[in-house]
Formats: sequence, structure tokens, C-alpha cells
Amino acid sequence: MGLRFFVLLKHRAVRILPVLLLLLLATAPSLRAIEWETLFTAQDVRDDLATPAGREAALAFCRRMHITKVYLEVFRDGYQADAQTLREARDFFRRAGIRVSGCVATTDLGKPSTGWKIVACYTNLANQQHLASIFRYAASLFNEIIIDDFFFTDCQCSECSAAKGSMSWTQYRDRLMVRVSRQDVLAPARAVNPKVQIILKYPQWYDEYQNRGYVVDKETALYNRIWVGTETRNPASRHWGHKQQYEGFFLYRWLSQIGGPKTGGGWFDPYGTDAAFYMDQAWTTVLAGAKEVFLFHYGSLISPRYHAQAKALRLAEPQLDALGKLVGHWQGIAAYKPISSSPGTEPYIFDQIGMLGIPLVPTATFPSQARAAMFAEYAMHDPEFVPELKRFLQAGRTAFLTQGLAHRLNLDPRLAAYGSLELPKGQLVEKIKAGPGEIIIFSDALPQLTRVDSEDRIAQLTPELRAALYNLRRAVANFAPTSLDAPPRVAVFPMQGRVAVMNYTELPVACHVEMGGMASRRTQIFAANGAALASDGETLRLPPHSLIIVE
Repeated sequence: MGLRFFVLLKHRAVRILPVLLLLLLATAPSLRAIEWETLFTAQDVRDDLATPAGREAALAFCRRMHITKVYLEVFRDGYQADAQTLREARDFFRRAGIRVSGCVATTDLGKPSTGWKIVACYTNLANQQHLASIFRYAASLFNEIIIDDFFFTDCQCSECSAAKGSMSWTQYRDRLMVRVSRQDVLAPARAVNPKVQIILKYPQWYDEYQNRGYVVDKETALYNRIWVGTETRNPASRHWGHKQQYEGFFLYRWLSQIGGPKTGGGWFDPYGTDAAFYMDQAWTTVLAGAKEVFLFHYGSLISPRYHAQAKALRLAEPQLDALGKLVGHWQGIAAYKPISSSPGTEPYIFDQIGMLGIPLVPTATFPSQARAAMFAEYAMHDPEFVPELKRFLQAGRTAFLTQGLAHRLNLDPRLAAYGSLELPKGQLVEKIKAGPGEIIIFSDALPQLTRVDSEDRIAQLTPELRAALYNLRRAVANFAPTSLDAPPRVAVFPMQGRVAVMNYTELPVACHVEMGGMASRRTQIFAANGAALASDGETLRLPPHSLIIVE
């Protein structure tokens, strides 16, 4: 009996063991720091996943790129993917051990906005009903759905104007998009599938949120998770708005401060890039702390046009994963951007300041406990800003003010004790004693040093600009690590005892980091793209688009 039982148990174990191993692998925590993900748009689903051969090719791509999660899109550009094709693709990827979620891109939904034509008028009842039907359909197929970054409106049609009444456009769009989220996205999806989780992806153009109905505090509270657009392009491109690569870091950290544990991954694409600029997005997204990286999208990444970008990422994945294990505990100067705040005359100015080697810690709430903080015209959105600033200074803290904000605060009687807040003629940086605290005002000319024009040129550092930039950085160095001698477009990312430095320029750079009195000799703990610490233990040698971390 005992022998027979042992043999039977042994035979069953042979059959059961593979199943147990699969279960253990499925439930064990990943050894990777980064989870790579991609999207099959509704058109990719139709064109690439409708046949066994197409699905096998897609799986082979996922294996090459180490992708462990895919999103199958239900709707985009007026096209709704076929349910049978979606189910077959969903089940195929699941059998292959790849996690699967759904996606909706709310483009060409019906009546278009009078502004951006591919987005919808959400005042329109037929559009609301169509939206609800799409999310019922998506929720019947998937337990998790992400919304691509076209879920906004800039419409000013007669329906919207009548519904707005005496409200401002910002107020109306705030209320409209929150209501539509509740009644036409979340409610219909949950009615079909009570377990469904819905993610809202925020686009990278955060200075326009308040104009288009993205309300990051209220919408983040409503949705299960949020995603962050970390897309940046060739900074010389007029078409893409001359964006700074630091933007991906700033936005991810700002939304993380708002969303906390709801904050998911970063999302970027290959458009407007070559391989180097594409990889800038990847390095910056991981530096910002994203543990999930969403590669938009399969149809583009397999095309010859973007082959170099996909290959560069695939080759760099081991280093990106290693980097992901090192980042965290970000430090720097608090940078105050209230929710729904307008940039005034300083669009995306914190992205530029970050590219001056001045490390920033974005915050949506007034940084009353920070030793030093950076304030731009965004702060004027806060009705209590001037009293808060006054208390901040009276506590002996340091306020860095952009020239634009200083101009708006000048001659405010509540700040009269500090004298004029206008930069004297010919001055680029001015320090003002403010009771126990200090105000440092700096010229618009310094952030503008980071701009790359359409001919790949940046402004040259005159002796006056060089001295002013040094003086500003020297003031920053009292509170956070920085580089006193790096050219513009070299960014610094302090992380509790270690500092990452990224050269976003097209030229090799040799520079040093000032780490607040710590020993000048450094230890290299990570390097990519040829970056290295010189034999003197102090000089960082950074080829174009390279990254180093020292401690």
C-alpha cells in the first residue's frame, strides 16, 4: 500500500510540478525594476491581431522587447475594434503569460470640438451617450482600461456657450469633464463590470490643463489610477514646441505628489525623435521614478521609420532596469505649481530651470516647510500666496522668484518692507534681504539659455550671463546639489546622498557637482552611453545624451 501510494504520488507530482512552478512564477515578485508595456491601437488590433500569424508576430515583438503587459484598444479615431478579435488576442496573450488590459482613445467620437477637431464636444448629448456605450463595451472585455490623452475639450460651440452661462470656460470645463467622467465613463463601465479599474492618462502639456478640462485633483480622486505622459521630442522642433527633456521628469514628479500611490507609469512615443532623443524620454521617465514604462505603440515601433528607436531601447533595457533600482528619495528646490494654474508669461518655465542644472522638487501645495523654494507666475493662482510667502520669509527661508513673478509682486504693500522687487537695470540676479529670510530674483534671460531654436542653436553664454548663472547656482548649492560649471541643458537629479547628471546636449561635457560640503571626490555607481568619472575622482565626463550617477 505504501509503495503504491508513493508511486501514485510521484506520478501525480510529475504532472502537478509544472503547474506549481507556473503558479509560483506568476505570483512571485518581479526581479525587474521596470515593467515594459505597449499598446495595440484599435487599428493595430484590426490589422495585426486578427490572424494567428499576426498574433505570433506581435508576441515575438513583445518577447524581443521584454514586454510583460499589453493594452488592446477598443476605440480610436471613430473605429471600434471587433469583439471576437479582441477576445482572441486577449486570450492569446494571456496564454503566453502576458498581462492584458484594454484602452480607449476618445478621438473622432462624434460631434467635434470647435477647437482641436479630433476631440469631442462633451456638452453634446449624443457624444455623451456614445462615450458611455464605448466604456460599457470595453468593460465587458477587460478588467482594466486606460484612457489615452484626448479625453478633454476645448469646444466653444453654441451648445457649450449656452451651457456655460456666466461661468468662465475653465470653470465650465472643470465641471463638465468631472460630470462626464462620473456618468459616461465610470458609471456605465462599472454597471457592466463592477471589478473594472479605469486609468486616466494625463498628457505632457500640463500648462494647458486648466484650459481643456483636465482637473488633476478631482479626476485623480475619481479614477483608480493615473498615468503620466512623459513624451518629449527633438527640442529644436518648432512643430513640437521646442520642449525640454526635463519636462518628463517635472510632470511625473508633480503628478506623483498629487496622485501618490495612484500614480502609475510613464508613457512616451517615437514621434519627433531620432534614437537619441527617443532614449532621452526613456532615461528621464525612469529617473522620475516610473516603474512601468508604456511604449506607444506597436504599429509604429515595428515600422521601418522607427526601427532605430525600438532597437536603441531594446539594447538599453538592462541599463534602464539597473537605473530603476537606484532612483528614489528625490531632493532639490521645491517648485510650486498649484493645480489648474496658468503660466502667465512663463510657459513651462520649470522645465527650463531644471535644464540649468537646478534640481527641482515639484509640488502642488505651498512648500511651507521647505528651506528654499522656487516660485514663478503659477503661484499667483493661489489667492493666499502673498501671505504664505511673507510667512515663509519670516521663518528665515529663501524664495527664488522668476523675473515675471517678481514684476507682478512689485509694490504690493504687503511686501513693502522688502523694497522694490524689480531687477535693477543691467542686473541678472539680485539678492534681497527679507527679514530673517532672503529673496533671490533672477532674469528671464537665464531660463531662455536652454532653448534650442529650429536650427539647433542655443544662446551663447556671454561673460555677464555666465557670471549670473554661476551666482544663481551658487545660491542653489546652499540647499541642494548642483553643478556650478556645466553648460545649460545638463540636468542634475539629487537622490539622498547620490546625484544623477544627464547631458541632454549634442556635445561632450566635462563638469563637476557641488554636493553641499560633501567630500569632493566621488564614487561612480552608474553610467550609460560612455559617461565616466575621471581619474581625479571629481570631473564628470559626459558624451552627448549620457548619464552618470555618483555618490
